Amino acid sequence: DLRASVPLAAMGLCDVEPGQGDLDLANARLIAPGDPAHSVLLARMQRRDGKGMPPLATRRIDEASAAAVQAWIEGIAACP
Repeated sequence: DLRASVPLAAMGLCDVEPGQGDLDLANARLIAPGDPAHSVLLARMQRRDGKGMPPLATRRIDEASAAAVQAWIEGIAACP
């Protein structure tokens, strides 16, 4: 649940191993605290192949949203 109103601890994503593939990221996590390069959530946002998200109706990466998520991940010091 990635709604802005949901606390990070309740999202169930922080420091969690991905269950749908790691996109060839070493030590991948759904959200790797402070480490966007190992965060599958951001990696999927930055792709437009069959492994990207959103999966349908988009051909361009939403750069502004990806930058916001990257900054958010960088600001997570540790999982709650």
